[in-house]
Amino acid sequence: MIKEIEVLMVHWGEQMRERGQGGGLGSQMGAIIEWGGAPPRGTPGSRILGGAGCGIDHIASEIGAAVAELERSGRAPLARLALERYCAMATVRDQMKAVGIAEGADRTYRNWVDRLHQQVLLILALRSGSTRGYPVGPQTNRHLKVASGSSRRSSIPRAL
Repeated sequence: MIKEIEVLMVHWGEQMRERGQGGGLGSQMGAIIEWGGAPPRGTPGSRILGGAGCGIDHIASEIGAAVAELERSGRAPLARLALERYCAMATVRDQMKAVGIAEGADRTYRNWVDRLHQQVLLILALRSGSTRGYPVGPQTNRHLKVASGSSRRSSIPRAL
């Protein structure tokens, strides 16, 4: 189990339970229709919209995107484990049943959770565009010159 990923996934599960995937603010036209005119305003001044139906925060949405990527890429049982473990907060026995792990195979279950954390970490690293400071994916700046054959002793190309 990767502790940092566990913390992020617990946060994602809490956000999903409290705010759900959808979210958004009510439309002004809907409020006018509901109130039969201008709705009451309340106190003057600005307010922070913390939990006022704004949906989940950015960190939770990134974890959600990673779980969705697991499901799309043929690792649906891992995505199912994530939903059961963090969103539904099912018992370990129910989680094992949901993903097809034999009852009593505790070590296998822990291996699955570890694999889930590793896969989520990998997807998050790919989504962020870097791993350990090195860019991932196609690069736009390909101006690295390579010299080969400059030394008789070494046939390994070297960067200039």
